[in-house]
Amino acid sequence: MLARHAESLFWAGRYLERAEDTARILDATQHATIIRPNAAEQWGDLLTVLRIHAEFEATDGEVDWRGVGNFLVANPENPGSIVSAVQTARENLRSVREQVPSEVWETANRFHLELSSHDLAADLDGEPYTLFDLIKTHCQTVSGAIEQNMPRSDGYRFLTIGVLIERALMTSRLLSIRWNHMAAGSFEDAMLTLSSVSATEAFRRRHQSATDPVAISSFLLRDALFPRSTLYCLSRAELLLDDLVDRVPGRGRTETVLGRVRSSLEFAELDGGAMDIPAFCAELDDGIRQVADAMARQYFRNVDQLSIRPQATVVSLGGHR
Repeated sequence: MLARHAESLFWAGRYLERAEDTARILDATQHATIIRPNAAEQWGDLLTVLRIHAEFEATDGEVDWRGVGNFLVANPENPGSIVSAVQTARENLRSVREQVPSEVWETANRFHLELSSHDLAADLDGEPYTLFDLIKTHCQTVSGAIEQNMPRSDGYRFLTIGVLIERALMTSRLLSIRWNHMAAGSFEDAMLTLSSVSATEAFRRRHQSATDPVAISSFLLRDALFPRSTLYCLSRAELLLDDLVDRVPGRGRTETVLGRVRSSLEFAELDGGAMDIPAFCAELDDGIRQVADAMARQYFRNVDQLSIRPQATVVSLGGHR
């Protein structure tokens, strides 16, 4: 597989996951601020999770539902917004149409066209939950087309690894920001953290009505069966890397970095309550970004004869392209 094709598929996966994760956390935060209006600080927390405080401050917008919602959903100048993420994912898939089934391209293209046809600012003012459901449903439709139609080749592996890296980052960053709120003992804050990654029902099946922040942290970081836990994402990415068919010089570097990050999470003493969760999540975040950087050096930019690279654009969540 050409390096530029692998990179396009990797970033298509990351941007699709970014759009869905942003819609999920916006949906949960909007619900939380309706139930508890004095929780307006959650909007600032959301900017911190997505690491776009500086970009938002440059817009002179208010840190409230209207300002943050429009910036994260409808602002085309924000490369981390949902509308930008969907467009960029679609463009990455368009550039590798010969590598993906027509069903995958068609569902991604249809998603982009439908989102472009909406007055997103009006939707956010009128029926934001309907809009978020639309975005989540379309993202899941694209994911379903990938899972049901795409051959398990290296193209599928690079795309799926992109999804998993982005998801692992979002979960660990969310937990690092939400920890202090959960530690204060608020039931609403515990539920907001879980619902932001669609983990409420899965967590309750395991722990019934418990809202202990240590139990929530352990579940979101390393539950072996929940597909949005950080450990699940890293473990599956590790398996996909091991299955890559194409070999490039330096093979093993990414696997080494990923294995180190995965094992540090798997064997961490999280359940005793003595762990500094925000500090641990910050280290985990750095490690996951090192995995993405190692992949870029090894598979996307490390082959001289395939040195033509797509134009890069700096975006949130520690990525570019």
